[in-house]
Order: sequence, then structure tokens, then C-alpha cells
Amino acid sequence: MDEASLAALATAGTPASRRLADIMAQLERHRRHQEQHSPLGTADLRLLWLFSDGTPRTLRVIADDLGLEQSTVNRQVNAALSAGILRRYRETGASAHLVEATPRGVAAFEQGVQEILRSYDAVLSQMTEADRERLLELLDTFVGMYTRADRVTTEP
Repeated sequence: MDEASLAALATAGTPASRRLADIMAQLERHRRHQEQHSPLGTADLRLLWLFSDGTPRTLRVIADDLGLEQSTVNRQVNAALSAGILRRYRETGASAHLVEATPRGVAAFEQGVQEILRSYDAVLSQMTEADRERLLELLDTFVGMYTRADRVTTEP
């Protein structure tokens, strides 16, 4: 019996939501493994991904954008400031500090992202073009629908 047949047999009768949760858990394990071998830690990578649009932000906006507690963001931003990958400044007349990526942070982010993308490319290259496009289309649809459903269930 081939691998696909064994996989089909193992999942027969398993609800789709459970199968999805299993797949997502496996993907999360692989993602964490990659992050552990990245030149940036998970928090730094997440912060720099946020700043990859070139927009400076206040701590409050960072917390909102990342969906994290203000205290968590303060700790992560302070560590990134100490590491030299973020900088904090205040515009003339403004009351709040702004935070943005430094050139060193941008370079580290690009290196980390390139490593992740290389592994994605290696896997995607083993798929047909039609399967790649279908996978990306389905993932995009799923994430969009999941985001909308999450908003409905979490909004007061």
C-alpha cells in the first residue's frame, strides 16, 4: 500500500476540522523549527515583519497590529532596541515615541525571510504549477474566511 493510501486510511472517518488541526499543528512545528534556526528570534522576526512596510508605529499601534498585550510589546521592543534592530524617536512636537526598523534590522529581516522562502521554494518546486496555484488560492480563501469568522466570534 502506498503512502497516499495509508494516509487516506488513517484519516477515514476523521472530521475535516480535526484533520485541518492536525495539519496546522504539523506546519506550526516546522515553522517553529525554522525560526529556531533563524538569525532572528521569533519576536524580532514578527516585529520586523510588521515594520517591513516602512511605517513607524507607536507601541500601542504595534500591540494592536500584533494582537499582543502592551507589556509584551514593551518587553519585545526594548529587547529589539537593545539589539539595534529597532530605533525609537520622537517627532518634533509629538507626545508619543515612534518605533521603526534600523538598517541593521532590515538586513537581518531580509536574511531571515530569504532562508524561510528558500525552504518554501524547495517544497513548492516539487509540486506542479497547477497544484501550487490551487494550494495558494485555497489557503488564501481559507485564511480570509477564518479571519472573518474570528472577527464575528470575538467582537462584542
